[in-house]
Amino acid sequence: MRILITGATGFVGGYLAAELAAHYPLAKLFGTTYGHTSGAMLPGSMPLLEADLRDPAKIREALAQSTPDVIFHLAGFASGAGTDVAVIRAANVDATRMLVEAVAQSEKPCRLHLASTGYVYGTTPPNVPATETDTLRPEGPYAQSKAEMETAVQPLASEKLSITVTRAFNHTGPRQTPVFVAPGFARQLARIERGLDAPVMRVGNLEARRDFLDVRDVVRAYRLLLCELEPAPWRVVNVGSGEAVTIQSILDTLLTLTQTCVTVEVDPARLRPSDMPECVGSSVLLSHLTGWRKTHSLTDTLLETLAWWRSTGVEIW
Repeated sequence: MRILITGATGFVGGYLAAELAAHYPLAKLFGTTYGHTSGAMLPGSMPLLEADLRDPAKIREALAQSTPDVIFHLAGFASGAGTDVAVIRAANVDATRMLVEAVAQSEKPCRLHLASTGYVYGTTPPNVPATETDTLRPEGPYAQSKAEMETAVQPLASEKLSITVTRAFNHTGPRQTPVFVAPGFARQLARIERGLDAPVMRVGNLEARRDFLDVRDVVRAYRLLLCELEPAPWRVVNVGSGEAVTIQSILDTLLTLTQTCVTVEVDPARLRPSDMPECVGSSVLLSHLTGWRKTHSLTDTLLETLAWWRSTGVEIW
């Protein structure tokens, strides 16, 4: 089996590569990379192909070099905090469409995974996790780009080109960029503990409720869906915990893990214009199809994330 991971040097890409290498030691793994990396720890034998996926020629070159049976498409703009509509759309819609078109034009059958987001559902009602049949109501440029991406590529799905779309909700863990909330808090706390910053935690909206998973549970879901199921032309599956967690509780948990006294201040720069009050997803379909269950508690994930920032993280960012 030949596997290509786009965006392999990103946060999720490193964990996915490790998951695939552990379960398919005879598979040939390839990855694409472009620009800044997260310090992902990739298998040593994994070739990396420099490729800007907004360039059709680079896409064709990467496909020719890897000739994949399976593609995990992770490359793209990944933050809900982004506001540049043109940049986000180019990365998430245009680049994805060009990749899928290039794969569709190949004679080789392929299984293709597209990483969408649970944010395409918009605000979910309290205590009612979103399911795959719910109407999409994306809020903000990032979520809108992912919903548009799904619509743009669905007509290209076929028996030869099997497309699986995952709508993963918030996932976190060690090595994630501090643009995201849990590593952002952990980084601040680690710097305060080292005396690098004043003992003030700067926060955004702490009342928002989100669905958090460990990144390792998420990449396991990706592997099971794409590599262990019979292919279908088009499949959409949520990856979430089904549980709402306030951002306040993320902060509170991290603060219990330090002996340092800190104060908490709201930073207006961290408040997002399209900050949904709640966004939670059901993984009933995922569990039914694959037997998947989450295996990491959020507390343990936060503890590992803080430990990583304490040991190495502040030296990288």
